[in-house]
Order: sequence, then structure tokens, then C-alpha cells
Amino acid sequence: MLKQHIEAWVIRDIGLTEFDHWDPVIRFGTRLSIRISAIACTMVAGILVALWSLGVLRNPLMHDLVIGCAITVVVAYSLTMLSSMYMGYAVIHLARTRREFQQMSRTDMLSGLLNRRAFIEDISHVEHGHLLILDIDRFKQINDRYGHLAGDDVIVAVAQTLRETIKAPHLTARVGGEEFAVLFCDLDHGETLQAAERLRRTIAGRLIDSMQQTISVTVSGGVADFTPTRDFSAVYAAADRALYFAKSSGRNRIQHERDLARAPQQEQPLYGTLIDRGDAAFTAA
Repeated sequence: MLKQHIEAWVIRDIGLTEFDHWDPVIRFGTRLSIRISAIACTMVAGILVALWSLGVLRNPLMHDLVIGCAITVVVAYSLTMLSSMYMGYAVIHLARTRREFQQMSRTDMLSGLLNRRAFIEDISHVEHGHLLILDIDRFKQINDRYGHLAGDDVIVAVAQTLRETIKAPHLTARVGGEEFAVLFCDLDHGETLQAAERLRRTIAGRLIDSMQQTISVTVSGGVADFTPTRDFSAVYAAADRALYFAKSSGRNRIQHERDLARAPQQEQPLYGTLIDRGDAAFTAA
């Protein structure tokens, strides 16, 4: 019974406190110090009363109670607060390290965008929205002509354009070697295509300085719609087909999945699904 009361009185605060900065640590340390001081003072008072009843004390009981409890409160409060601050520092450091690790595990190291796994996790339960898959045109030729470091600079520049152009609540990610994905939220069909087209023109108009060269690139994109009856795999497959159609139609354009119904029957794309691809895989140029 006593153990349960102690847990409810003291230990419960630990589970209810997020030690991610100093304010909650100080509040918790203050509460704990007051409680520990009260417990220690009660214990010392009980001991002094017992000693007084045995005739051990030479001074009046009240005199020894005041002195003993005062010393106990100062010592117990100080030691508990110092211990709380010390432990709080360690916990804050661990919490920050954990957040940094989580952020790193969700971020593509080259582009700084969400990585493939994090993007899938974030949109796996989406029922309304539009998915845009972008692929840098002729990316292999860029690597062959300028080198892989220049290819990395191109990816970084395209990712920066996505961050500057696409704002929350929309999501952006790098989902393959030269392939990016955008989830458009709270936009209708026309607004989505306008946003995708604006993004395509912005990328095409950007000059990228790399390896003492100025490089310009274009992207092709495919758009598909989320609906309550379509899961993520179906939406991605539709966007992938639209991307393939944009590539085969001349590149540097955005195609919606509805465009495929109005186009002549073409060879199906050889792309895999987003889940099957690795981050280092390249799509067809």
C-alpha cells in the first residue's frame, strides 16, 4: 500500500513530463524536492520525538525539532534539486539525440527532403489528395557528361526548388535516384495541375552552377488522384503510368492519369512500385 502511494505521489510525474527542455525539468525538480523535503522532515521529526521519549535529547523537543527539520529541509531540497538537474540534463540530451536520429532516419541525406520510407508512412492512409511523381529528364546523360558530383548538385538544386515552391500542408520527398514525389493536399484537380506545371516551369528555368559548368534540367511528371477506394499502391501505379506517358510524349511536361484514357494505347512502363525501389535506383531517362 505504501509503495502504491509513493508511486502515485512521486513517480507518476516522471511519466507525465516531457523532458525535452529545461522548464519541465525545473518544475519537476521543484515538485520532487518539496515532496522529498517533506518526507525527510517528517522522518527526522519522528526520530527526534522517539529520542525525546527515551530521554536522549538534552534540549527541549521543540528546539531540536526546529533545528533538525530546518537542516533536513535545506539538505534534502538542495540534494534533490541538484540530482534532478543532473538527471534532467542527461534526459534532455538523450531526447534531443533521439529527435535528431528520428529526423535523420526520415530524411534523405543528399536532398534534405523526406526519404522514401517516411513519405510512404506519411501518406499511407491518405484518402483525398493528388500524387505527383517527378523524374529529372536524361539524368544519366548529366552524370555521363559532367560527372556524378554534378548529378548530385542537380538533385540538390531540384530539391531546393521543391522546398521553395511547395509549402505545407503539401509533402515533398525524394523517392529514388532522380525521382521526387509531391503530395498535394486541399487542392482540386485544376489547382493541382497548375501547381505541378508551375513547379515544372520553375525547375526548367533554373540554372545550376556545378563543376565550373552551368547546367539546366527539365523534369517530367505524372499525377494521380487519391480516393477512399484506392490504396497507395494503386495511386502510385497510376502516377507512374502518367509519368511514363509524359516521358514518351517528349519529356518536360506534366501528364495526369486521365490523359492516358485519351491517348493511343502505349507500351506499359517498366517501372517498379515505389515500395520495391531502392533509394539508389534510377528510373528510365
